[in-house]
Amino acid sequence: MYNTPAEGPYAPQQPQHNNYPYAAAPPATYPGQYAPSHEVPEGPKQCYNCGRTSTPLWRRDPSTQQVLCNACGLYLQQRREPRPQILIDADNDDDESESEGDPGGPECSHCHTHQTSVWRRNKEGEQVCNACGVYQRLRGKPRPLELGGKKIKPRARHSQT
Repeated sequence: MYNTPAEGPYAPQQPQHNNYPYAAAPPATYPGQYAPSHEVPEGPKQCYNCGRTSTPLWRRDPSTQQVLCNACGLYLQQRREPRPQILIDADNDDDESESEGDPGGPECSHCHTHQTSVWRRNKEGEQVCNACGVYQRLRGKPRPLELGGKKIKPRARHSQT
């Protein structure tokens, strides 16, 4: 099989090159240098999908690396498809009504409340309160308007004794 111990599986290995095990390419920039201009976005950021220029968090499309707003990025991440124009338009309509000085703020399109812990969207893309959104998702039909209490009640906490 092997003529000498130096040829066997336990033979001493030849010294590897200095950057073993991975060859690293030199960095594109060194500390204190600026990146080339084609890598730095010019001007304010803008969502590639909807055109928005402000968002709580900027995201990127993993396949194209295009800049996305938080809403478009989350939609793409969860559904693996771009956010549809109907939802983009609905958000733009909400922004316009808020800028017109609507004193009540957002309103549920089903029960017309202005108070909720979380705003949701139904299958049609309309903005609904938490109660109407959860009811419709769980039962597949709109929440009866007779059901509503106007006060948001916190959950009862059980003691750990």
